[in-house]
Amino acid sequence: MRHQKNVKKFKRTKEERKKLWQDLVTALIINGKIITFSTRAKWSAQKFERLVTLCKRAGDNKKLAYSKVRPFLKEDVARKLIEEIVPKMKERQGGYTQIYKLHDYFTLHDKSIVMITQ
Repeated sequence: MRHQKNVKKFKRTKEERKKLWQDLVTALIINGKIITFSTRAKWSAQKFERLVTLCKRAGDNKKLAYSKVRPFLKEDVARKLIEEIVPKMKERQGGYTQIYKLHDYFTLHDKSIVMITQ
């Protein structure tokens, strides 16, 4: 039984799940929004907000923020997150993403748009 197991598996191994959220978060940072399935959208938004919080906790020390984010993101993406996105979120306390559901009546899958809050 899987009582109180809160990990979304998506029928993937641990390494595949890590790569999936890294790809989703990278696309979100580069483009500002992504369209994906609703469960993946909720999951990747949590991961993105966690990365923004890690950068904000580093304060003005960009080297510390870079060292915390670098294991998860590529160099250029991490730089864009630290230098462009996090300074805009300085005054916000959470809620760095918005999720909108798309209604497509011809498919069985519900999709969502994940956007970075301005």
